Amino acid sequence: MKLERQRKETGTNGKGDVLLADDDPVTLKLVDHHLKHAGFTTRLAADGEEALARLDHDVAVAIFDLQMPKIGGIDCLRHARERFPDLPVLIISQAGEIKDAVEAIKQGAFEFISKPIDPDELLARIKQAERSVELAAENRQLRQAVGTPSISAEIVGTSSFATWLSDRARKMATLDSTVLITGESGTGKTTVARMIHHLGPRRSGPFIAVSCAALPRDLIEAELFGHVKGAFTGALSDRPGRAEMADGGTLFLDEIGDLPLELQPKLLTFLQDRTVQRIGGTTTRTVDVRVIAATHQDLESRSTRGEFRQDLFFRLAVLTLPMMPLRERPEDIPTFVEHILSRIASKRGEKSYQLAEGAIDQLLAHSWPGNIRELENVLERASAFCEEGKITPADLGLFHSQMVPVNAPSSGLAGLTLAEIERRAIIETLAACNGNKKAAARSLGIDEKSIYNKMKRLDINDPK
Repeated sequence: MKLERQRKETGTNGKGDVLLADDDPVTLKLVDHHLKHAGFTTRLAADGEEALARLDHDVAVAIFDLQMPKIGGIDCLRHARERFPDLPVLIISQAGEIKDAVEAIKQGAFEFISKPIDPDELLARIKQAERSVELAAENRQLRQAVGTPSISAEIVGTSSFATWLSDRARKMATLDSTVLITGESGTGKTTVARMIHHLGPRRSGPFIAVSCAALPRDLIEAELFGHVKGAFTGALSDRPGRAEMADGGTLFLDEIGDLPLELQPKLLTFLQDRTVQRIGGTTTRTVDVRVIAATHQDLESRSTRGEFRQDLFFRLAVLTLPMMPLRERPEDIPTFVEHILSRIASKRGEKSYQLAEGAIDQLLAHSWPGNIRELENVLERASAFCEEGKITPADLGLFHSQMVPVNAPSSGLAGLTLAEIERRAIIETLAACNGNKKAAARSLGIDEKSIYNKMKRLDINDPK
C-alpha cells in the first residue's frame, strides 16, 4: 500500500526507461519488481559492460551499482556522461563505499543510494532526477526563446513618425488585443514588439519569440504547440511548445507570413480559444497569452490571392502598427547613429565613438535597403576598424553602395502605382546585381523566397 501511495504521489508516467545495472541478482530482481510496480519500464544489466551496451536515448534514468564486474559504476558514469551529458545517473553503494559514492557525485552522478535499498527513497530519487532534466530543458528553451536582455521603453528618433510610433505603441501596451506589426525587414519590428510587452501589464511574464521563417517547415508545429513522447522520430520525451512557455506573457510570431498554409487553421484555433494540444497528445491545455505578430509581407493582398488565410489575417490584424523604412525618415539617422555607437562602446567597454567630417553625410545619402539592421552592421564594422575612436567615410565603406542624396530631384516615380514602383525597383536591382537574386533580395531588404514570389506576381522575367 505504501508503494502504491508513493506511485500516486510522485506521478510516475513512464516518460522513459530506467536502466538498472547490478551484479547482485537478488538486488536486481527486487528493484526491478519495485520499479515495474510503480509503472516504470526497466532495462536490466548484470555488469557494467552489458549496461553500456543497453544505454541509448530512450533511457530516462540510469542506475549503476558502484562495484560491478568488467566495468565499474564510476567508469559507467563517465561513459554515460560522455555519450548522454543530460542523462541523470544514480549510484548504488554499500555502507562502506561512501567515500567512492561521494567521488561519483563529483564525477557528475545525480545522487547515490545506500544498500539495502528503500523502495520509497529510490522512487523519490528517480522522480527528482526526471524533474531535474525537465527543468534543465525548459530553462534552455526559455533562454533560447527569450534570448535578449531588457530593452529601453523609448522609441529612438526625433521625427514625427518616431513620435507617432512611441505614442501608438504605448497605447497598444495597455491593451491585451492581438497586434500585427508590418514593415520591411530590419525596421525594428521585434524591438517594438518587446517594447509593447515591457510597457504592458504582462511585463513580469515571459516574452517568447518564434521565427516562422527560420524554423524548418516540419518542425514549426512542434515548436509552437509541443509534442508528447513518441509522437514522431526523435520525440524522446514530452515537450511544451512556445505557446505554453509564453503562458502569462507574450507570444511573438515573427515573419508570420511564412507560416505554412496547412498550419494556419491550428494557429487560428489557438487565437480563438487560447488552447493548445501537443502533437500526439489528447489533452487540451488553456494558456493565457497575448499574441504579437510581425511580417514584411502584404498579408492582406496575399489573403485575397489565397496565399494566406483571410480569417487568420483578420484575427491577427486586430491592432496594426506599420513601420516606416529608414530611407523615409532620414532625420532619425543621426539619433540612431548616436544610440547605436553608444551601445557598441558600452558592450566593448570602450569610450564613445565619434564621426569624422563627411561620415554623417555619407550615412544620410545611403538608401539603406536593410534599414536599421543594416545601419547597425555598418557601424559595428566601422567602429571595429576605425583609428582612435574616430569613424571616417572610408571606415563606413559605403562608396559603392546605392547612394541617393536626401535632397535629390524626383526620380520620375510620381503617378506610378506602388506595384509599378515595386516592379521597377526589382528589375533595376536585379540588373545592378547581374541577375543574382540572392544579392538582389539582400539589397532590397527581403528574403530570397520573397523575391521569387514578387517576380512571379509582377510578371518579371528571370534574367538568368
